[in-house]
Amino acid sequence: MSSESNNLANDQNAPSPSEVASSSAETLVPTESSGAPATEVSADKVSASATASPTVTEDPPVPVAAPVRKVAIGSQRDAADKALQPSQPRAVQNAVANPINLTGEPEPEPVVLPDIKSDTGFSDDVDAEIDAVLGEISMDDVVATTEASVEEIEPGTRVKAAITKIHEDNVFVRLSGQSEGVATLHHFKEAPKEGDLVEIIVRGLNKEDGLYELAVPGASIGVADWDDITEGAVIDALVTGSNTGGLEVAINSIRGFIPASQIDRFRVEDFSVYINQKLTCVVVEVNPEKRKLVLSRRAILDRENEEKRKELLKELEAGQLRDGVVTKLMDFGAFVDLGGVEGLIHVSKVSWSRVKHPSEVLTVGENVRVKIEKIDENANRISLSHRDTLEHPWKGIDTQFAVNDIVKGTVTKIADFGAFVKIAPGIEGLVHISELAYQRVAKVSNVVKEGQELEVKIQSIDPQSQKLSLSHKACLAPPAPKQSAGKKEAVEAVEEPARDLAVPASGEPLKGGTDRKSGGEGVGLNW
Repeated sequence: MSSESNNLANDQNAPSPSEVASSSAETLVPTESSGAPATEVSADKVSASATASPTVTEDPPVPVAAPVRKVAIGSQRDAADKALQPSQPRAVQNAVANPINLTGEPEPEPVVLPDIKSDTGFSDDVDAEIDAVLGEISMDDVVATTEASVEEIEPGTRVKAAITKIHEDNVFVRLSGQSEGVATLHHFKEAPKEGDLVEIIVRGLNKEDGLYELAVPGASIGVADWDDITEGAVIDALVTGSNTGGLEVAINSIRGFIPASQIDRFRVEDFSVYINQKLTCVVVEVNPEKRKLVLSRRAILDRENEEKRKELLKELEAGQLRDGVVTKLMDFGAFVDLGGVEGLIHVSKVSWSRVKHPSEVLTVGENVRVKIEKIDENANRISLSHRDTLEHPWKGIDTQFAVNDIVKGTVTKIADFGAFVKIAPGIEGLVHISELAYQRVAKVSNVVKEGQELEVKIQSIDPQSQKLSLSHKACLAPPAPKQSAGKKEAVEAVEEPARDLAVPASGEPLKGGTDRKSGGEGVGLNW
């Protein structure tokens, strides 16, 4: 009775199949152990399991408590699903899509992205532009040129490049390809500007910075030891002393020498004026083993002079008046530096007066004003005149001298026909040989000498032809005549040396005469 009553009690407590089916169709039963989401249980499965399980068995199963059902409350939609999110009002969507510009600045134009269709990755328009630029040049040639431009530039190469940037004391220059270099600003004679095309010398590549070290032609370099000194390099040297051969200099701890002929473009007499001065020089000879260093300052001056010369030659014209410095005196004339170009003053153009040597009027180092007479570009010669810058001495001569005036002058030149006498600077006259004395003069030098002061009388003045006739005889008192037998006796001649014979005496008897045959008989002549 007890087992039957227990089974009956279990049957009464168990839900009916219809209740299980109805509850399963409306309720989700979660699985507690796995934590999986609630799943739906079909009514067919529940009814099948209910009919398949026996109600009475020989060994009744241990009663198992019914599982606790948990019901999921709320929406089961995915929060990340944008399709399930509520849509914004249309007015809000329009405001977001078309914002109002409150700054007043113009809005940037929209960027149109190219339509990439070609195999090269560019649009058809871009490909067409590239083909138009390249023309017949292939891409292989472009790549080869780019690779060649990457090659390292040899030190000592002189190139022309454009300045890309100037920062403090550094001047950056764009070299071939993508290479760049840097030079020092104060090495330039004139302040450069960005974009200027300048000539520079490549000294080497600084691999740490990836920049080439550049030098400006003619600019000095820093010297630390003998390795930094090369022939042709420009360096600054401090003059420490002098000797009979030139100047002693020092470049940091390195000692050098400047020969006397390489100090200046002109001869230097006093070396002491250069002591404690810093001179820019060119390395002429360097031998680290023998500790020998020879420099030249003259090479720098000649280089600068050549640059000035080219510019000055473009300005010079015949007839111009220029100021210059006398650099050298020679027997045939004087050389004058016009500021980069040298010209020659011929000895006849030094002064209006007759001079034998330019040193009578000019001195080396003297500032003079000259007139350009002729420029010969082919022969590289410039003819100058110093006397044309002076007032012509014959100008106003009528107010200075008059005919029959007796003046004193100096004999400047002696000729066979007379003597030239200078009575004023640039004014000379001729004393004819017949006007030297009352007696017959066989030789001019027997009466007057060059440099002798002589008193003369002006007989005639011709300003147009610039001729002056003088007489020394007119300044002398005529000798008193002697009377003898009613006849005037000849005037006593002044003693003068015997006249030189035109044909020197041989000391042999004369040839010829009538006592011998003449030699004409052979040709039919009978003398």
